[in-house]
Amino acid sequence: MPNSIYQLFKARVHELKHQAVRDLAWCCFSSPIMDELPGIEATILPFANVSLWEWIEKVDQQPDALLTEIAQTKSTRLGIYYETLWRFFFSHQPDWTLLHHNLQVERNGITLGAFDFLCRHNDEFWHIETAVKFYLCTSNNSHDALAWDNWVGPASHDRLDLKLSHLRQHQLPLHQTSEAKTQLQIFHSNQSDWKTGLCMQGYLFSPKRESYSPEYSCENHGTGYWWYLRDFLRYLDDNTEIEWLILERQRWLSPAHSSDSNELMRAEKLVEQLQIQIGEMKRPLLLAAMTTKDLIGGDEIIWQETLRGFVVPDSWPNL
Repeated sequence: MPNSIYQLFKARVHELKHQAVRDLAWCCFSSPIMDELPGIEATILPFANVSLWEWIEKVDQQPDALLTEIAQTKSTRLGIYYETLWRFFFSHQPDWTLLHHNLQVERNGITLGAFDFLCRHNDEFWHIETAVKFYLCTSNNSHDALAWDNWVGPASHDRLDLKLSHLRQHQLPLHQTSEAKTQLQIFHSNQSDWKTGLCMQGYLFSPKRESYSPEYSCENHGTGYWWYLRDFLRYLDDNTEIEWLILERQRWLSPAHSSDSNELMRAEKLVEQLQIQIGEMKRPLLLAAMTTKDLIGGDEIIWQETLRGFVVPDSWPNL
């Protein structure tokens, strides 16, 4: 994705009034985690242009359809929320047509997998897999950080190398299986050429204030830092004036945004929450450091993210 498009998003995302629309814009404009995926022929998505921002602004002015679609999912899982945002995009963005969502492929009654999305883009037909991921680097040097297996999910149940292996071996080649080809012929008998797309977005977190990236990652992927609880408490001792926001999962996508100063915390109040939720409950927390911004053309003052980071138990990744 061109850097100018990404900069447009960063400059204007806080002008959008609705959290869900900011998250939709993040899906459309934020860079993917991986720049390429060796060993598989797949186009890395998303691809955006300036005119797409005009569509986002229209959705922000009339968000009811988006909010209704989100409400109907009846799930608090972040992956489902992310997938719902893309379903809305493929269903409502004028350049795309959603053909199928989560279409299952079976062999003798056993499910081989499911297509996340089958879509048409102008005259092209696409099989698109989507994923939103958050990985923390377990290495302390930039060379070892290149290895995919050194990037682990905050709850330590997921690893970048395992996810990419599953994508390459199972999810992305699904449409090439004989069962999938038969099923696609039933629904789309005149179409045999399906392009493969991967939209895998999220954030990669480096230890403390380092800046590491895995091999083949995208230059502008989402970034952050991570600290052990003991180290972050020392960091707070030296940065007592920073305002922090604890990000629940539904706020993990777009840059943090708040118009309510009461939900922000400085060091003393934040320490209490960290000791309970991380020290006692062993629950990694995602935090955003916040600063104020005057919105152009309005009197409202909002708080926006300047950096984000995970704070994890001192025993992490052995939770």
